[in-house]
This record gives sequence, C-alpha cells and structure tokens, in this order.
Amino acid sequence: MHLRPFVLMACCALSGAPLATARAQQPPAVEPPTAPADTQSPGTSEAPARDAATEPETDVEPVIPQTVVTATRSPQSTASQPRAMSVVTREDLSHRPARTTPEALFESEGVFLQKTNHGGGAPIIRGLYGQHVLLLVDGVRLNNGTVRSGPNQYLNTVDPFLVEQLEVVRGPGSVLYGSDALGGVVNVRTFWPRFASEAEPIGAVRAMAGSADTSLQGHLRAGVSLQDTAVAGALSLRDFNDLRGGDLVGVQRYTGYQEGDAALKVRQRLRPGLQLYLQYQGVRQSDAPRLDRSVPGDFRRFSDQVRDFGHARLEQTGAGWLRRGAVEFSVTRQGEQVDRFRVSRDRLERDDVDVWTVGVRAEGEAPPVSALPGAPVPLFGAEVFHDKASSSFGRSALSGAELDFSPRPEDARYPGEPTALAAGVFGLLSSDVARPFSYHAGLRAQLHRVSLPEDGRLAALFPDASVPLPVLPAITQNAVGLAGELGVRQRVAEGVSVLLNLGSGFRAPNIDDYLRLGAEGPGYLVPGRDLHPEQSYTAEVGTRVDRGRVGAQVFYAFTVVDGLVGNVPTLLDGQELNPDGLPYLTRQNRERAVIHALEAAVSVKVLPSVTLATHATYTHTQQKRRDLTAEGEPLILEPLSRTPPLNGLVRATWEPGEVLFLEGSARWALAQDDFSAADLLDIRTCAEVPDCARTPGFIVFSARAGAKLGKRLSAALTLQNLFDATYRTHGSGVDEPGRSAVLALEASL
Repeated sequence: MHLRPFVLMACCALSGAPLATARAQQPPAVEPPTAPADTQSPGTSEAPARDAATEPETDVEPVIPQTVVTATRSPQSTASQPRAMSVVTREDLSHRPARTTPEALFESEGVFLQKTNHGGGAPIIRGLYGQHVLLLVDGVRLNNGTVRSGPNQYLNTVDPFLVEQLEVVRGPGSVLYGSDALGGVVNVRTFWPRFASEAEPIGAVRAMAGSADTSLQGHLRAGVSLQDTAVAGALSLRDFNDLRGGDLVGVQRYTGYQEGDAALKVRQRLRPGLQLYLQYQGVRQSDAPRLDRSVPGDFRRFSDQVRDFGHARLEQTGAGWLRRGAVEFSVTRQGEQVDRFRVSRDRLERDDVDVWTVGVRAEGEAPPVSALPGAPVPLFGAEVFHDKASSSFGRSALSGAELDFSPRPEDARYPGEPTALAAGVFGLLSSDVARPFSYHAGLRAQLHRVSLPEDGRLAALFPDASVPLPVLPAITQNAVGLAGELGVRQRVAEGVSVLLNLGSGFRAPNIDDYLRLGAEGPGYLVPGRDLHPEQSYTAEVGTRVDRGRVGAQVFYAFTVVDGLVGNVPTLLDGQELNPDGLPYLTRQNRERAVIHALEAAVSVKVLPSVTLATHATYTHTQQKRRDLTAEGEPLILEPLSRTPPLNGLVRATWEPGEVLFLEGSARWALAQDDFSAADLLDIRTCAEVPDCARTPGFIVFSARAGAKLGKRLSAALTLQNLFDATYRTHGSGVDEPGRSAVLALEASL
C-alpha cells in the first residue's frame, strides 16, 4: 500500500482552509503567552493559572514549555527539577521538525539514538537501551512483557504530529514507574484539546516533505472546544521511500515504508475540580525492511507493525486531605508481522506476535506535611499491568499461485499464550523546591509473575539430537522488585544549584527473556529459565545553572548493575552454530556491569537575539560475564554492547523576534572501537569487512530557517548534512541521510 496519493490529496484538499500558526487555536487576543493554545495534559493541576476568558477553570493547566512532570509526576519548572533531565518542547519541535518521534531526540543531551532501520529508533541513555529504558506515552507504559533485549522500534509507533513535549529522565526511575527504568525514562506527552468559554472549532493541518527519502507526510486535526467539553480527532499519513545516504553510499535500497496514524481525544469537565480524559491512538506501519538481517536471496521486513492504545483518566483536584487524585485505565495492543523471503529455498516464512496489555493505576497527592523538615508533599499510588502474548509461525512456497501458510508451532517465537503480571505500590516525598534546600525520597515494592506454558519446541526442531532435548514443563516464575531513591538539592547562589541523587532501579525478567526462540541480532536464541531480576544502583552528582542569559547543567553518574541479563554464546547438542551458521545464544544474568556517564550542556544568550548552545556526553561501560561454551574459563571483561562514543552538538540560533529564526548546528561523534563480543558478531556494529575494528566518527553540519507567514501559517526549512558526509550512529543498521532538505508547514483554525 502506497500512501503518497492520500497524503497529496489530503494536503491539496486542505490548502484553501483558513490557516494559523500551530501555537494558536484560540484567538491571539486571549492566548496565554507561554502555553500551546490547543493543548492540555492530565496531571498538570499545579501549574500557574490561565486567563479565565480562555479557560474557565483555573486549577488545570496545559503543557507549557518550561514545565515538566516525569521526574516527580507533579509539574515543576525545568530549572527546579531534582534529576538530570532532557526536554524537547513544542517550540523545539516547531523549529526542528522531526521525521519520527525517536528522531526528535537526536539533539537532546545525554541521549544517543540507534537506528536498526529507517523505521526504527532506540534511545540509548547512560549506556543502556531496549529493555533497560522505559518508554511512556502520556505516563502509561509502552514497554510490555515481550520487549526484547536489543534495540526496538516501539518509540516509532508514536505519531510525531501528536507530540507536544518529550521528557527524558536520565538514570533510574523505578520508584515512580516500576520495572525497566534502569537507564532512564522517556515520556512522550501528546496534545489534549482545551476548553473555551464559547464554542470554538479546532482545526489544524501539517505537512512535511523530505528529499533524502522523497517522503511526504500529512496531518489533519479537527474538533470543537466548549465550556465543559473538548473533542479532537487526528489523522496522519506518511510515505517514506528508499533513503539516500552520504556521498559514499547513495540510495540505500529497500529502506522505505508506509504508515498511517489516527487519534481521538475527549476531555470532559464533570464538575469543578473533576475531569475525565479519554483517548485512542492507533498506528499501522507496513513494509519496513531489516537490511541488517538481509542478504541476496534472503530478505526480511516488518510487513506489519500495529499499535492500538486506549486510555481513560479521571482526575480530581481540590482542597482537603487529597489535594490531587487520579485513576487510570489503559488497554494496549502491540503486534508485528515479520516476513522472511528465502528465495533460494522457495519459501516465505511469517512470524506473527500479538501482545495485549491491560493496566490500572491509582495515585494521590496529599497536602504538605508541615511536621517534617521542608514540608514535603506526599505522592503515593498503586498499579497493576497484565500482559498476554501469542505468536505463530508459518511457511508458504513463493512460487505458488497464492500464498498458503502451513503452521509450524515449533518455530513460533513463544509457545502457547504466556502471560505476565506486575503489581506495585510506591510513595514519594518531595519538599518545596522554592526553598534554598530541598529533598525527595521514595520507595517502591513490586511483584512480578510470569506464567510460562509447556515448551517442547527444541525437541521438535531437533529430533535427531545426539542427546534428546528436554520438554520444558509449564511453570510460574515469581520475582520481587524493590527500588528506592534519595536526593537533595542545594541552592548555592541565585540560579545555581547543586544536586546529589542516590537511586536504585530494577527489571524483572519478562516473557521474551524466558521464551524467545529464533534468530535475534547476531545469533540464534534458545530459551533459558534460570534468570533472576536485574538491580541497579546509581550515584549522581551535578549542578544546574539558570541565570537568565546563561543556562547549564553538568552531571556525573556512576551505576552498578547486578545480574544484567544479556545474550551469551551457548551450546546446543554440542554445537556452537545452527544450520544457518548463526551462533547459539541464550539469556544469562551477568555477574556485574559498571557504567560511568558524564553529561554537560551549556546555553548562552550572547545577544538578545542570538543563542549559542552546546552539549557533550561521555559513557564508559564494563561488564563481567561467563563463557557458557567452555567450562572453567575465567570471567570475561568487556564493554556493554553498543556503548556510545563521546558525542555532542554545537548550535547557534538567531531569533530577532517571533516571526523569523535562523539556525546552524554541528552534530558530532568520535570513533568507537570499544567493542563487545556481541558487537563483533553484529553486522550493524561491525560490517562484514576484514579486520573490522571500529565505527568511524563523524561531524555533520545542518542549517535551518523558519518563519511565520502572516498570522495563520508557519514554515520551517532544514538543510541537513550540508557536506554530504557518509555516516551512521554507532550500532545502527542504516546510514543517515546525505545532503538533503526537509520542508515543514503547519497551520490551524
């Protein structure tokens, strides 16, 4: 299915509609100067009040660029955050339009983006990724019980046209968010319609075109705002063709894919202080290839990638013993269909996986406890998430008149219908950040239960093994996760603070860890059940400066991860390689991993209209693991797979007013030659060339310009990779765009 005609028709049909800048849904005369006028997010009740003419109820605030919620689940200004954070605001997204949601993080400090294919994008935070970085959408877990150990494409299932703000907490976040939050937490906050004192239409159109992949994207948003009701729906279509890399690569064949997204948002004020939020988000991606897993005559692609997300939140704000309370219910379906075209064997192999996740969360915020030092505000809550997975595998002849798949349950990624249950309680005390000294302290306890069905796949796949392979019995694996954090913040001068944080995180083994069977990354995974939870311990010290024209933050973090789960070589029936030549791998708790991270960012307004900004991140990792292919061998010391090199950004922005901006940037990374054994086997990291020793460094220059074309239209133009450099980020399976242009237009009623 090609979406280009639909994108063109949608954009052309809407080109004659009244236009306005994307920051203004309400008339300019009543627009709050700091808030996107068409958005409001749940859980922001403590932000400053708005103009009552625009929003009759003043105790609920929209997302505003300098307010974030992820670190504490309560709105605070960026300058007063108790943790190391990276924030991509609505203004950032307007100036630097992102092709995908992951690519919106490309220029964020402390975040390194790995891309297996053009339809992927996995953030690496403090050397960790995949299962060890928790992804949220509007505060709800995007991670599920089948998130794999390597980089994944889940963040790219969020429509970038819906995004109002991205918030990244660097470091453990398990106290507030549970399992998986070892390296960090990425929270994608999407738009919400606002109330209006009189009936107001909601209407917006956005379009983006890129020359590197001759892509077209279109977005339509429509709805209505009333005094107590606001409804908005959205539709996005995008068509990406083969991506042209730098001058030494040219067009990378079979990198394009198509996508369609839909969303519906409903916000209802039931009475003063009580609001109901309802939403649906859906995405359908098709034909996204995996070039790193493809060779001539053996081609793989994500034929279908599906996500459906339904979410309801009831939120109460007011006085009394419960200053704020909320109850949430969510249902998420994530599915993928992977096709492998094995031409030499005249067959198509199809791998289907579906996961349904149901979640319930309740939280409350009480008034400050004046009896305790600093009058901290208590935040407390409980949550339950249940995952149910199913998978199937089939084969069909390619030469037949039509595809006719014969089921092969022994090749399925997971046997039967495994389930996972996580139930946790948490509490957090946060003192008043307006005081010179503030602190926060929190705890979480969580129970994990994974129900594994009987598994006879290995015995069925290898019936002629010299020693019969066992049928693994049905079993329930129980684990307990514990996390705590303690942090202090001392203001040493006006606008200058020193922060110290101690925290722990955990990740309980999931369905994928216990049951994954088949080709994964550089090897062939076989199931393993001898696993226990991972536990991380982090000490973080830093300083944050917010002195008007000067902003800066510098953080150093030291992390120890006990029992980090990873893929290690193993033997199957005495063999190291499978019939296709892939090494057998299994999941194992490694002895220990140590991570050092140094992150620095500075922004200086050298003139009223000129801002210079730069940031850099250094990560050093080391792990201890055993070699399961040789008994009695000493522990192996090596870096964690895909450890990012020293990398950063330099940017200069000229913004003489609200009408125009010009910007130049240079994004860079040094070469990386600190490889693990898995890196050397992975074609994404180490291509099939003699004496592969490193991922080359790069420096890429880009220029941007943007303007408001009257009151009702804005445009942004990006000229990327001005010198047509050939490069890819470390661990990626596709080269980044060569010299190219991206044009973005946005408007609304």
